[in-house]
Amino acid sequence: MAEWRVMRHLFLMMVVLLSGGVVGAQKPEVVRAPDETILLWGGETRGGKPPGGWAVEGEEVREEQGHMGGIVTLRNVGVPALYAYRPQGVPQNRAVIICPGGAYHLLAWDLEGTEVASWLSGLGYHAFVLKYRLPRGGDKERHGAALEDAQRAVSLVRGQAAERGIAPDRVGIMGFSAGGHLAALTGDRGNERSYKAEDGVDDVPCRPDFTVLVYPAYLIPDQNAAEGAGVKEPVGGATGLSPLFRGMEQAPPSFLVHAVDDPVPVGNSTAFLLALKSRKVPGELHVYPDGGHGYGLRSGLTVKGWPQRLAEWLGRVPAGAVRAEEKAEGKKEEGKVEKKEEEAKPDEKKAEADQ
Repeated sequence: MAEWRVMRHLFLMMVVLLSGGVVGAQKPEVVRAPDETILLWGGETRGGKPPGGWAVEGEEVREEQGHMGGIVTLRNVGVPALYAYRPQGVPQNRAVIICPGGAYHLLAWDLEGTEVASWLSGLGYHAFVLKYRLPRGGDKERHGAALEDAQRAVSLVRGQAAERGIAPDRVGIMGFSAGGHLAALTGDRGNERSYKAEDGVDDVPCRPDFTVLVYPAYLIPDQNAAEGAGVKEPVGGATGLSPLFRGMEQAPPSFLVHAVDDPVPVGNSTAFLLALKSRKVPGELHVYPDGGHGYGLRSGLTVKGWPQRLAEWLGRVPAGAVRAEEKAEGKKEEGKVEKKEEEAKPDEKKAEADQ
């Protein structure tokens, strides 16, 4: 029964992604090639080998599908990498790592990856498309390898921040559909790395400074969605999210987009927003009456307004979200300073009297 639920959920997600698409689909006029390709697990220590020796059988597969006027998809990904797009025009010191969706079965490479990176780089941002590993079975959770890649990507970009003109406290992650789930998990885990640190890149914090979730999937504790994402624990949780989320204690400020008519329930986004609110973390959700699912930047329906809203939000989201415990620690230090100043006052008065 559990296997049937997994297959049914995967089938529904794939129908959405690979169907004819949404009315009014429009491809971006300009989509440029990346400026650089960065292997995630390179270096002398890693030697190109991901944690645990994980690998896929066969070659990476690149295909064209008819969704949204024609898209390029990737599957059977075994060599994860970042595809870097340098800022065009006036450079901003903020970086966005982009996670394409595809039900953890494939990657909607241009629709939710390269087209988005081209657009963001045109606004002056440093954009990086993450080609993360896609398992094809086994006992590893479906998102497991992808989460390792996402955390490694955040550390890698932050570690190169100075040379790239990026502020180290302005490195965020963005995801679509299953990629939104991946981005949300990366924010929720904070600096709790999902693999053993072995080199200098892993010494750099992996907590993103902000997240952008566009029609995210697998966030709520629906039985089918939870099993499809690889959840083995009972569904539920204090936050109202899938048990994969660990309390949202370290979650950064987030921007969310969803359409009411999306077959992936808008409840994924509303539950995430409420979880943010419960932790007093800034969050912004834009809900549109129509748009469906899997539109990227191409929709001609009301949801087409989301890129402008995101551009506005990126311009005002604070740098380096400070966690509650860091704030508390700061207050403690302030208290210590004030106490020392108070203790010093009697000595000052005594000195004045002696004079």
